[in-house]
Amino acid sequence: MRPRTGPVELPPWRPTAAHFRAVVLGAVGAAAAVVLRRPDALVLATPFLVVATWAWLVRPSRLAALESAVGHTSVREGEASRWVSTVTLPEGAEDAVLTLAPSLFVEYDPPLGATAAGIEEAVDGRVRAEVRFRSTRWGVRPLGPASAMVVSAWGAYRSGPVESEGRMLTTLPYPATFDLVAPMPHPEGLVGPSRSSRPGNGSEFNSLRPFQVGDRLRRIHWPVSLRTGTLHVSSTYGDEDSHVVLLVDAFSDLGPREGVDGRPTSLDVTVRAAGAMAQHHLAAGDRVSLRVVGAASVPPLRMGAGRAHLRRVLETLATISPATERRDDGERATSGLGAGALVIVLSPLVDPAMVDIVARLGARGLTTVVLDTMPDHLWEDESDPFASIAWRIRRLTRRTEVLRLQEAGIPVVPWRGPASLDQVLRDISRRARAPRLARR
Repeated sequence: MRPRTGPVELPPWRPTAAHFRAVVLGAVGAAAAVVLRRPDALVLATPFLVVATWAWLVRPSRLAALESAVGHTSVREGEASRWVSTVTLPEGAEDAVLTLAPSLFVEYDPPLGATAAGIEEAVDGRVRAEVRFRSTRWGVRPLGPASAMVVSAWGAYRSGPVESEGRMLTTLPYPATFDLVAPMPHPEGLVGPSRSSRPGNGSEFNSLRPFQVGDRLRRIHWPVSLRTGTLHVSSTYGDEDSHVVLLVDAFSDLGPREGVDGRPTSLDVTVRAAGAMAQHHLAAGDRVSLRVVGAASVPPLRMGAGRAHLRRVLETLATISPATERRDDGERATSGLGAGALVIVLSPLVDPAMVDIVARLGARGLTTVVLDTMPDHLWEDESDPFASIAWRIRRLTRRTEVLRLQEAGIPVVPWRGPASLDQVLRDISRRARAPRLARR
Protein backbone atom coordinates (compact mmCIF):
# COMPACT_ATOMS: atom_id res chain seq x y z
CA MET A 1 0.00 0.00 0.00
CA ARG A 2 1.58 3.26 -1.09
CA PRO A 3 -0.71 6.31 -0.79
CA ARG A 4 -2.00 6.31 2.79
CA THR A 5 -3.86 8.73 5.02
CA GLY A 6 -3.25 8.94 8.76
CA PRO A 7 -5.82 7.88 11.34
CA VAL A 8 -8.89 10.11 11.40
CA GLU A 9 -11.32 10.02 14.31
CA LEU A 10 -14.93 9.40 13.37
CA PRO A 11 -17.70 11.73 14.68
CA PRO A 12 -19.31 11.15 18.10
CA TRP A 13 -21.76 8.30 18.51
CA ARG A 14 -25.41 9.10 17.79
CA PRO A 15 -28.50 6.95 18.32
CA THR A 16 -30.01 5.55 15.16
CA ALA A 17 -33.64 5.59 14.03
CA ALA A 18 -33.90 1.90 14.95
CA HIS A 19 -32.94 2.70 18.57
CA PHE A 20 -35.53 5.52 18.69
CA ARG A 21 -38.21 3.14 17.40
CA ALA A 22 -37.33 0.52 20.01
CA VAL A 23 -37.49 3.10 22.82
CA VAL A 24 -40.76 4.62 21.61
CA LEU A 25 -42.48 1.28 20.95
CA GLY A 26 -41.34 -0.13 24.29
CA ALA A 27 -42.46 2.97 26.24
CA VAL A 28 -45.80 3.22 24.41
CA GLY A 29 -46.46 -0.49 24.91
CA ALA A 30 -45.63 -0.35 28.63
CA ALA A 31 -47.82 2.76 29.13
CA ALA A 32 -50.71 1.14 27.25
CA ALA A 33 -50.39 -1.98 29.38
CA VAL A 34 -50.64 0.07 32.60
CA VAL A 35 -53.41 2.42 31.47
CA LEU A 36 -55.54 -0.13 29.64
CA ARG A 37 -54.66 -3.00 31.96
CA ARG A 38 -53.53 -5.16 29.05
CA PRO A 39 -50.83 -7.67 30.01
CA ASP A 40 -50.52 -8.73 26.37
CA ALA A 41 -49.35 -5.21 25.46
CA LEU A 42 -46.61 -5.49 28.08
CA VAL A 43 -45.57 -8.83 26.61
CA LEU A 44 -45.26 -7.20 23.17
CA ALA A 45 -43.36 -4.17 24.51
CA THR A 46 -40.89 -6.10 26.69
CA PRO A 47 -38.52 -7.20 23.82
CA PHE A 48 -38.23 -3.60 22.61
CA LEU A 49 -37.43 -2.37 26.11
CA VAL A 50 -34.88 -5.14 26.69
CA VAL A 51 -33.08 -4.47 23.38
CA ALA A 52 -33.10 -0.69 23.88
CA THR A 53 -31.76 -1.00 27.42
CA TRP A 54 -29.14 -3.57 26.41
CA ALA A 55 -27.93 -1.40 23.49
CA TRP A 56 -27.70 1.66 25.78
CA LEU A 57 -25.69 -0.20 28.41
CA VAL A 58 -23.10 -1.56 25.95
CA ARG A 59 -22.85 1.58 23.82
CA PRO A 60 -19.24 2.54 22.89
CA SER A 61 -17.59 5.14 25.07
CA ARG A 62 -14.65 5.95 22.78
CA LEU A 63 -14.47 7.17 19.20
CA ALA A 64 -13.54 4.95 16.26
CA ALA A 65 -10.56 5.80 14.02
CA LEU A 66 -10.29 5.41 10.25
CA GLU A 67 -7.15 4.87 8.15
CA SER A 68 -7.29 4.42 4.34
CA ALA A 69 -4.73 3.15 1.84
CA VAL A 70 -4.75 2.57 -1.92
CA GLY A 71 -2.74 -0.19 -3.56
CA HIS A 72 -1.73 1.70 -6.73
CA THR A 73 -2.85 5.05 -8.07
CA SER A 74 -1.21 4.41 -11.45
CA VAL A 75 -2.35 1.32 -13.36
CA ARG A 76 -2.65 0.10 -16.93
CA GLU A 77 -5.96 -0.31 -18.73
CA GLY A 78 -7.72 -3.40 -17.45
CA GLU A 79 -5.54 -3.76 -14.35
CA ALA A 80 -7.04 -3.92 -10.86
CA SER A 81 -6.02 -2.54 -7.50
CA ARG A 82 -7.74 -2.09 -4.16
CA TRP A 83 -8.85 0.50 -1.65
CA VAL A 84 -8.47 -0.68 1.96
CA SER A 85 -9.86 1.10 5.01
CA THR A 86 -8.70 -0.01 8.43
CA VAL A 87 -11.07 0.91 11.26
CA THR A 88 -10.11 0.79 14.94
CA LEU A 89 -13.25 -0.42 16.74
CA PRO A 90 -13.74 0.64 20.38
CA GLU A 91 -15.43 -1.67 22.84
CA GLY A 92 -19.13 -1.97 22.00
CA ALA A 93 -18.74 -1.37 18.23
CA GLU A 94 -19.62 -4.31 16.01
CA ASP A 95 -19.56 -3.48 12.29
CA ALA A 96 -17.74 -1.15 9.89
CA VAL A 97 -19.16 -0.25 6.47
CA LEU A 98 -17.07 1.15 3.58
CA THR A 99 -18.62 2.74 0.48
CA LEU A 100 -16.51 3.99 -2.42
CA ALA A 101 -17.96 6.79 -4.56
CA PRO A 102 -18.62 5.82 -8.21
CA SER A 103 -16.13 6.93 -10.84
CA LEU A 104 -16.23 6.93 -14.65
CA PHE A 105 -14.66 3.86 -16.30
CA VAL A 106 -13.97 2.23 -12.91
CA GLU A 107 -15.53 -1.11 -11.95
CA TYR A 108 -15.87 -2.15 -8.32
CA ASP A 109 -15.84 -5.54 -6.61
CA PRO A 110 -18.15 -5.88 -4.73
CA PRO A 111 -20.56 -3.97 -6.99
CA LEU A 112 -21.43 -0.38 -6.10
CA GLY A 113 -18.23 -0.22 -4.08
CA ALA A 114 -19.87 -1.15 -0.74
CA THR A 115 -18.56 -3.70 1.74
CA ALA A 116 -18.76 -4.40 5.47
CA ALA A 117 -16.55 -6.03 8.12
CA GLY A 118 -17.67 -7.35 11.50
CA ILE A 119 -16.12 -7.49 14.95
CA GLU A 120 -15.53 -11.23 14.51
CA GLU A 121 -12.94 -10.36 11.82
CA ALA A 122 -11.09 -7.90 14.07
CA VAL A 123 -7.40 -8.34 14.88
CA ASP A 124 -6.24 -6.34 17.91
CA GLY A 125 -9.45 -4.31 17.69
CA ARG A 126 -8.91 -3.37 14.01
CA VAL A 127 -10.95 -4.53 11.03
CA ARG A 128 -10.22 -4.20 7.29
CA ALA A 129 -12.89 -3.23 4.78
CA GLU A 130 -11.60 -3.74 1.23
CA VAL A 131 -13.01 -2.75 -2.18
CA ARG A 132 -11.26 -3.83 -5.37
CA PHE A 133 -11.44 -1.55 -8.38
CA ARG A 134 -10.52 -2.02 -12.05
CA SER A 135 -9.92 0.83 -14.49
CA THR A 136 -11.24 0.12 -17.97
CA ARG A 137 -10.03 3.17 -19.95
CA TRP A 138 -6.91 5.31 -20.05
CA GLY A 139 -6.97 8.80 -18.56
CA VAL A 140 -6.67 10.69 -15.29
CA ARG A 141 -9.81 10.67 -13.15
CA PRO A 142 -10.76 10.98 -9.45
CA LEU A 143 -11.07 7.84 -7.33
CA GLY A 144 -13.17 8.02 -4.20
CA PRO A 145 -13.65 9.47 -1.70
CA ALA A 146 -14.54 6.55 0.53
CA SER A 147 -17.24 6.86 3.17
CA ALA A 148 -16.87 4.83 6.36
CA MET A 149 -19.42 4.26 9.11
CA VAL A 150 -19.30 2.21 12.32
CA VAL A 151 -22.35 0.84 14.16
CA SER A 152 -22.73 -0.60 17.66
CA ALA A 153 -24.60 -3.65 18.92
CA TRP A 154 -28.18 -4.02 17.64
CA GLY A 155 -27.54 -1.13 15.27
CA ALA A 156 -28.49 1.26 18.07
CA TYR A 157 -25.64 3.78 17.73
CA ARG A 158 -23.56 4.84 14.79
CA SER A 159 -20.49 6.96 14.14
CA GLY A 160 -20.22 8.62 10.75
CA PRO A 161 -20.37 8.38 7.87
CA VAL A 162 -17.11 10.26 7.37
CA GLU A 163 -15.31 10.69 4.05
CA SER A 164 -11.62 10.02 3.63
CA GLU A 165 -9.52 11.97 1.17
CA GLY A 166 -9.99 11.00 -2.49
CA ARG A 167 -7.23 10.08 -4.92
CA MET A 168 -6.40 10.84 -8.55
CA LEU A 169 -6.19 7.60 -10.52
CA THR A 170 -3.86 7.63 -13.52
CA THR A 171 -4.67 4.90 -16.03
CA LEU A 172 -1.92 4.41 -18.59
CA PRO A 173 -2.92 3.22 -22.07
CA TYR A 174 -2.30 -0.44 -22.68
CA PRO A 175 0.03 -0.47 -25.71
CA ALA A 176 -1.18 -2.39 -28.72
CA THR A 177 1.03 -5.02 -30.35
CA PHE A 178 3.64 -3.48 -32.64
CA ASP A 179 6.81 -4.72 -34.28
CA LEU A 180 9.11 -3.29 -36.91
CA VAL A 181 11.59 -5.10 -39.15
CA ALA A 182 12.29 -2.46 -41.79
CA PRO A 183 15.33 -0.17 -41.33
CA MET A 184 14.93 3.42 -40.20
CA PRO A 185 15.41 5.93 -43.03
CA HIS A 186 17.61 8.55 -41.31
CA PRO A 187 19.66 7.19 -38.37
CA GLU A 188 21.66 10.07 -36.94
CA GLY A 189 22.67 9.27 -33.36
CA LEU A 190 25.87 7.89 -31.90
CA VAL A 191 24.88 4.30 -31.29
CA GLY A 192 21.74 2.28 -31.81
CA PRO A 193 20.04 -0.53 -33.73
CA SER A 194 19.66 1.20 -37.12
CA ARG A 195 22.14 0.82 -39.95
CA SER A 196 23.79 4.09 -40.91
CA SER A 197 24.40 5.22 -44.45
CA ARG A 198 28.01 6.04 -43.47
CA PRO A 199 30.86 3.60 -42.81
CA GLY A 200 31.66 3.04 -39.18
CA ASN A 201 32.11 0.53 -36.39
CA GLY A 202 29.05 -1.62 -36.85
CA SER A 203 27.96 -5.13 -37.66
CA GLU A 204 26.73 -4.93 -41.28
CA PHE A 205 29.27 -5.51 -44.07
CA ASN A 206 30.15 -2.57 -46.35
CA SER A 207 33.19 -3.37 -48.49
CA LEU A 208 36.77 -4.70 -48.63
CA ARG A 209 39.50 -2.05 -48.77
CA PRO A 210 43.26 -1.80 -48.20
CA PHE A 211 44.52 -1.58 -44.63
CA GLN A 212 44.90 1.92 -43.17
CA VAL A 213 46.53 3.16 -40.02
CA GLY A 214 44.07 2.89 -37.16
CA ASP A 215 42.17 -0.16 -38.50
CA ARG A 216 41.66 -2.91 -35.99
CA LEU A 217 43.59 -6.10 -36.54
CA ARG A 218 40.52 -8.25 -36.11
CA ARG A 219 39.10 -6.59 -39.24
CA ILE A 220 41.87 -8.01 -41.46
CA HIS A 221 40.45 -10.23 -44.21
CA TRP A 222 43.14 -12.88 -44.55
CA PRO A 223 41.96 -14.70 -47.71
CA VAL A 224 42.05 -11.51 -49.79
CA SER A 225 45.25 -10.30 -48.10
CA LEU A 226 47.08 -13.55 -48.95
CA ARG A 227 45.80 -13.54 -52.51
CA THR A 228 46.76 -9.92 -53.26
CA GLY A 229 49.88 -9.70 -51.16
CA THR A 230 48.68 -6.57 -49.30
CA LEU A 231 46.64 -6.29 -46.16
CA HIS A 232 42.90 -5.78 -46.68
CA VAL A 233 40.23 -5.18 -44.07
CA SER A 234 36.46 -5.55 -44.12
CA SER A 235 34.66 -2.27 -43.46
CA THR A 236 31.16 -2.05 -42.01
CA TYR A 237 28.34 0.42 -41.78
CA GLY A 238 27.93 2.26 -38.51
CA ASP A 239 25.12 1.48 -36.08
CA GLU A 240 23.18 4.59 -35.09
CA ASP A 241 19.92 5.45 -33.42
CA SER A 242 17.01 7.39 -34.88
CA HIS A 243 14.81 10.20 -33.65
CA VAL A 244 11.14 9.19 -33.86
CA VAL A 245 8.56 11.93 -33.39
CA LEU A 246 5.04 10.76 -32.49
CA LEU A 247 2.49 13.40 -33.45
CA VAL A 248 -0.88 12.54 -31.88
CA ASP A 249 -4.16 13.96 -33.20
CA ALA A 250 -6.50 14.79 -30.28
CA PHE A 251 -8.93 16.99 -32.22
CA SER A 252 -11.69 14.38 -31.91
CA ASP A 253 -12.69 11.15 -30.17
CA LEU A 254 -15.06 9.29 -32.47
CA GLY A 255 -17.10 6.26 -31.48
CA PRO A 256 -18.71 4.85 -28.32
CA ARG A 257 -16.49 4.92 -25.26
CA GLU A 258 -16.69 1.30 -24.13
CA GLY A 259 -13.28 0.96 -22.50
CA VAL A 260 -10.71 -1.76 -22.88
CA ASP A 261 -13.34 -4.52 -22.99
CA GLY A 262 -15.40 -2.98 -25.83
CA ARG A 263 -14.96 -1.35 -29.21
CA PRO A 264 -12.26 1.33 -29.34
CA THR A 265 -12.83 4.95 -30.26
CA SER A 266 -10.56 6.71 -32.73
CA LEU A 267 -8.58 8.26 -29.87
CA ASP A 268 -8.32 4.87 -28.14
CA VAL A 269 -6.66 3.45 -31.26
CA THR A 270 -4.43 6.53 -31.57
CA VAL A 271 -3.24 6.54 -27.95
CA ARG A 272 -2.68 2.79 -27.76
CA ALA A 273 -0.81 2.78 -31.07
CA ALA A 274 1.40 5.66 -29.90
CA GLY A 275 2.19 3.76 -26.71
CA ALA A 276 3.03 0.61 -28.67
CA MET A 277 5.35 2.45 -31.05
CA ALA A 278 7.09 4.28 -28.20
CA GLN A 279 7.60 1.00 -26.36
CA HIS A 280 9.08 -0.67 -29.45
CA HIS A 281 11.46 2.12 -30.44
CA LEU A 282 12.65 2.83 -26.90
CA ALA A 283 13.31 -0.86 -26.31
CA ALA A 284 15.32 -0.91 -29.56
CA GLY A 285 17.48 2.03 -28.44
CA ASP A 286 15.97 4.83 -30.52
CA ARG A 287 15.08 8.27 -29.17
CA VAL A 288 11.38 9.19 -29.04
CA SER A 289 9.60 12.51 -28.60
CA LEU A 290 5.85 13.12 -28.32
CA ARG A 291 3.78 16.02 -29.63
CA VAL A 292 0.00 16.40 -29.21
CA VAL A 293 -2.30 18.71 -31.18
CA GLY A 294 -5.92 19.51 -30.38
CA ALA A 295 -5.62 19.06 -26.60
CA ALA A 296 -4.98 21.77 -24.03
CA SER A 297 -2.38 21.57 -21.25
CA VAL A 298 -0.30 18.85 -22.93
CA PRO A 299 3.21 20.28 -23.46
CA PRO A 300 5.55 18.70 -26.02
CA LEU A 301 7.64 15.90 -24.57
CA ARG A 302 11.29 16.21 -25.55
CA MET A 303 13.15 13.30 -27.01
CA GLY A 304 14.58 10.75 -24.64
CA ALA A 305 15.47 7.09 -24.34
CA GLY A 306 15.09 4.26 -21.88
CA ARG A 307 12.34 2.79 -19.72
CA ALA A 308 11.93 5.96 -17.67
CA HIS A 309 11.15 7.90 -20.84
CA LEU A 310 8.55 5.29 -21.84
CA ARG A 311 6.83 5.96 -18.53
CA ARG A 312 6.83 9.69 -19.29
CA VAL A 313 5.35 9.05 -22.74
CA LEU A 314 2.52 6.90 -21.35
CA GLU A 315 1.75 9.40 -18.59
CA THR A 316 1.59 12.22 -21.14
CA LEU A 317 -0.78 10.19 -23.33
CA ALA A 318 -3.00 9.54 -20.29
CA THR A 319 -3.45 13.29 -19.69
CA ILE A 320 -4.96 13.97 -23.12
CA SER A 321 -8.43 15.59 -23.07
CA PRO A 322 -9.76 15.48 -26.63
CA ALA A 323 -11.05 18.55 -28.45
CA THR A 324 -10.06 20.98 -25.71
CA GLU A 325 -8.05 23.21 -28.07
CA ARG A 326 -9.95 23.50 -31.35
CA ARG A 327 -7.88 26.45 -32.60
CA ASP A 328 -4.57 24.61 -32.45
CA ASP A 329 -2.67 25.19 -35.72
CA GLY A 330 0.14 22.77 -34.82
CA GLU A 331 2.90 25.38 -34.87
CA ARG A 332 3.88 24.80 -31.25
CA ALA A 333 3.84 21.03 -31.64
CA THR A 334 5.86 20.93 -34.87
CA SER A 335 8.44 23.61 -34.13
CA GLY A 336 12.05 22.60 -33.67
CA LEU A 337 11.89 19.30 -35.60
CA GLY A 338 15.21 18.41 -37.22
CA ALA A 339 15.59 17.23 -40.80
CA GLY A 340 16.75 13.77 -39.73
CA ALA A 341 13.68 12.99 -37.62
CA LEU A 342 11.04 10.49 -38.65
CA VAL A 343 7.64 12.06 -37.96
CA ILE A 344 4.86 9.51 -37.46
CA VAL A 345 1.44 11.15 -37.41
CA LEU A 346 -1.29 9.13 -35.70
CA SER A 347 -4.66 10.50 -36.76
CA PRO A 348 -8.11 9.45 -38.02
CA LEU A 349 -7.77 12.29 -40.57
CA VAL A 350 -11.22 13.70 -39.88
CA ASP A 351 -10.44 17.25 -38.80
CA PRO A 352 -9.29 19.44 -41.76
CA ALA A 353 -6.81 21.22 -39.47
CA MET A 354 -4.88 17.96 -39.03
CA VAL A 355 -4.66 17.44 -42.79
CA ASP A 356 -3.19 20.94 -43.17
CA ILE A 357 -0.62 20.26 -40.42
CA VAL A 358 0.52 17.06 -42.15
CA ALA A 359 0.76 18.85 -45.50
CA ARG A 360 2.97 21.55 -43.95
CA LEU A 361 5.27 18.91 -42.45
CA GLY A 362 5.73 17.35 -45.87
CA ALA A 363 6.35 20.74 -47.46
CA ARG A 364 9.16 21.37 -44.96
CA GLY A 365 10.96 18.29 -46.25
CA LEU A 366 10.50 16.21 -43.09
CA THR A 367 10.18 12.46 -43.48
CA THR A 368 6.51 12.07 -42.55
CA VAL A 369 4.32 8.97 -42.34
CA VAL A 370 0.62 9.06 -41.47
CA LEU A 371 -0.94 6.17 -39.56
CA ASP A 372 -4.69 6.11 -40.15
CA THR A 373 -6.29 5.25 -36.79
CA MET A 374 -9.94 5.41 -37.82
CA PRO A 375 -11.65 2.27 -36.42
CA ASP A 376 -13.46 0.19 -39.02
CA HIS A 377 -16.57 -0.37 -36.90
CA LEU A 378 -17.60 3.28 -37.38
CA TRP A 379 -17.98 2.70 -41.11
CA GLU A 380 -19.71 -0.65 -40.66
CA ASP A 381 -22.35 0.42 -38.11
CA GLU A 382 -25.67 0.70 -39.98
CA SER A 383 -28.03 0.71 -36.98
CA ASP A 384 -28.75 4.41 -37.59
CA PRO A 385 -29.45 5.02 -41.32
CA PHE A 386 -28.95 8.79 -41.04
CA ALA A 387 -25.62 8.41 -39.27
CA SER A 388 -24.59 5.81 -41.85
CA ILE A 389 -25.29 8.24 -44.70
CA ALA A 390 -23.41 11.02 -42.92
CA TRP A 391 -20.39 8.78 -42.40
CA ARG A 392 -20.50 7.71 -46.04
CA ILE A 393 -20.39 11.34 -47.20
CA ARG A 394 -17.60 12.16 -44.76
CA ARG A 395 -15.68 9.11 -45.92
CA LEU A 396 -15.75 10.35 -49.53
CA THR A 397 -14.40 13.74 -48.45
CA ARG A 398 -11.77 12.05 -46.32
CA ARG A 399 -10.64 9.90 -49.24
CA THR A 400 -10.04 13.06 -51.29
CA GLU A 401 -7.90 14.52 -48.49
CA VAL A 402 -5.90 11.29 -48.20
CA LEU A 403 -5.23 11.30 -51.96
CA ARG A 404 -4.04 14.90 -51.71
CA LEU A 405 -1.52 13.91 -49.05
CA GLN A 406 -0.33 10.92 -51.04
CA GLU A 407 0.14 13.05 -54.15
CA ALA A 408 2.34 15.35 -52.06
CA GLY A 409 4.59 12.35 -51.27
CA ILE A 410 3.27 11.65 -47.76
CA PRO A 411 2.37 7.95 -47.31
CA VAL A 412 -0.90 7.18 -45.49
CA VAL A 413 -1.23 3.63 -44.16
CA PRO A 414 -3.93 2.11 -41.92
CA TRP A 415 -3.00 0.97 -38.43
CA ARG A 416 -2.89 -2.83 -38.42
CA GLY A 417 -0.65 -3.49 -35.44
CA PRO A 418 2.57 -5.43 -36.17
CA ALA A 419 4.32 -4.61 -39.46
CA SER A 420 2.09 -1.58 -40.12
CA LEU A 421 5.09 0.50 -41.19
CA ASP A 422 7.47 -2.10 -42.62
CA GLN A 423 6.75 -1.62 -46.32
CA VAL A 424 6.51 2.17 -46.04
CA LEU A 425 9.85 2.51 -44.23
CA ARG A 426 11.53 0.18 -46.72
CA ASP A 427 10.34 2.40 -49.55
CA ILE A 428 11.51 5.55 -47.75
CA SER A 429 14.95 4.04 -47.01
CA ARG A 430 15.33 2.88 -50.62
CA ARG A 431 14.36 6.32 -51.85
CA ALA A 432 16.80 8.02 -49.46
CA ARG A 433 19.72 5.90 -50.77
CA ALA A 434 18.80 6.38 -54.43
CA PRO A 435 20.97 8.77 -56.51
CA ARG A 436 19.57 12.25 -57.01
CA LEU A 437 20.06 14.92 -59.61
CA ALA A 438 22.09 17.89 -58.46
CA ARG A 439 23.23 21.13 -60.08
CA ARG A 440 26.94 21.64 -60.66
